[in-house]
Amino acid sequence: MPEGTPNLPLSYIEAHGDRPALIDGKLPVTFSDLSSLARVAASRLLAQGVERGEVVGVQLPNVWEYPVLELALPLIGAIVMPLPLNLGRAEIEHALTLTGARRILRQPEAEALTAQGEEGPLPRPDADPERIVEVALTSGSTGLPKLASLHAGLKQATFERFTSRLGVTTADRVLVMSPLMQGIGGMCLFCLRAGAALVMLPRPRFDAAHTLRVASEARATLLVGVPTNVIRMLEASELAAADLQAARCTAVAGAPMPPEVARAWETRTGSRVVSFYGTMDAGQLAVGSPSDPVEKRWHSVGRPHDGVECLITQDGEICMRGPTVQKRFWGEDAGPYSPDGWAHLGDLGFLDEDGFLHVSGRLKDIIIRGGTNINPHEVEDHLRTHPGVRDACVVGRPDHDLGERAVAYVVGSLTLAELREHLEARGLARYKWPESVELIDELPLKGPGKVDRLRLKELANAESPLR
Repeated sequence: MPEGTPNLPLSYIEAHGDRPALIDGKLPVTFSDLSSLARVAASRLLAQGVERGEVVGVQLPNVWEYPVLELALPLIGAIVMPLPLNLGRAEIEHALTLTGARRILRQPEAEALTAQGEEGPLPRPDADPERIVEVALTSGSTGLPKLASLHAGLKQATFERFTSRLGVTTADRVLVMSPLMQGIGGMCLFCLRAGAALVMLPRPRFDAAHTLRVASEARATLLVGVPTNVIRMLEASELAAADLQAARCTAVAGAPMPPEVARAWETRTGSRVVSFYGTMDAGQLAVGSPSDPVEKRWHSVGRPHDGVECLITQDGEICMRGPTVQKRFWGEDAGPYSPDGWAHLGDLGFLDEDGFLHVSGRLKDIIIRGGTNINPHEVEDHLRTHPGVRDACVVGRPDHDLGERAVAYVVGSLTLAELREHLEARGLARYKWPESVELIDELPLKGPGKVDRLRLKELANAESPLR
C-alpha cells in the first residue's frame, strides 16, 4: 500500500514529493506543488466564506485545477459536487436545490483560487471515515437524478481496491479520456494517491487524433475511458503513427466492451484491455487486472473486489454489498440497499467458475450512450409537456460507435426538429436528446397500463443498422 493516513488523501499526495503529479502539456505540477496549491486554495475558500459542511459545485474540463480543488474543499470540511460540462440547466438547478449549494466554481474562479500565493491557517485535518466528502449525480431511475453522498471511508476502500487491481504504481502515467467530473474519469483521481501522474486532456470533447498524440508524447502507461474512446481511436488514421509502446493497459467502463474491439486494440497497440464495473447509485463492484487471462479480460468485468460481496439473484440480477457501497442518498434516510440487505444494480449477469463477473444485459431502462447514462423517464417527462405529444417512450437503439442512441416513440405529432427545439427550451442536456422520432398510434402495454419497453426495444433493434 502507498504511504499515507487512511481517509486523508492529502497525506498520500505529500508522500510523493517532487515527482510529476499532473501533466497537461503546459506545465508539470509535482506532488509537492499539488499539496501546496490545495492548501492555498483551501485558505482562499475559507476567506470567501465557504463553511464546513457546505456543498460547492465544481464544473471544469479536464484541467489541472480540478484535482487541486477536489483536495482543497475537504481540507476545510466542505463537500465537492462535480458537475459535468454536458449538464443542462434543469439538472444543475435540481442539484443546487437538493444540496442548497450557493456557488459553482468554473474556470475563472478555479484559476483565481489556484494561483500562487501564501497558505493561511487551516482547520485540523478530519480523518473521520464517515464524513461526507463528495456529492455526485447518479443516473436516477424514475426522474431527475438522485445524489450519491460519498463518505471518506468509501473513497478510501475504492482507492485501495481499484489501484491495486490495476497494479498502479509511481511509474504510471494515467491518461484520463473521460471527464473527471463523471464517475469513470473520477476514478483516475485515486491513481494520484498511489503516486501515479495524471495526463490531462483539457478539450471539452473527445478527439481521437489529439488523444493519440498526447498519449504518445506523454508516454502514457494506463489509458482510462469508455469503449467508444477505443473504437474511435481504432478508426483514426493517426493510430498508425502513434507510439503507444508504453501503454501497458487500457481500462474501460460505462458500457460493454465488444470482444472484437478489445482484440483489435490489443493487436494494434499491445495495450492489454480490462473492464471495471459498478454504478454511481451503489458503488464499484469489480475490476479486471492486466494479468488476467485474455479470455477473461475480453469477456468479463473482472473479479469482485476483495471484501465486497456479489450476489446473483434467481432472476439473474447482479447485487452487491460491502465497503464500496454508499450508505444513503443525499437528503434521504435510505440508500441503495434494499430490505434484503443487498444493493441491486439492475443489471443481469453471472459469476463464472473462476469467480469472474460477466454482465449480460440490463433490467434497468437506462440508455448508455458512449459510456454516459441517459434516464429515459426524465426525457419522457419533458417530451410529454409538448402540446403535440400525447404520450412518449424513449428506448435505446443499438449503435456500433456509441453502444446505443436514444429513439423516441411518440403518440401524437412531433418532428425531430420540433423535439430538439422543445428540449432545448426545457433546458435538458443535449446528450439526452433522442436522435430519432418514431410516430406510433399507441404505446404497447403489458399488464395494467405499463408500457412494454421490451417490445419497443425489439422494434428499435429491428430498425438498427447493426442488424
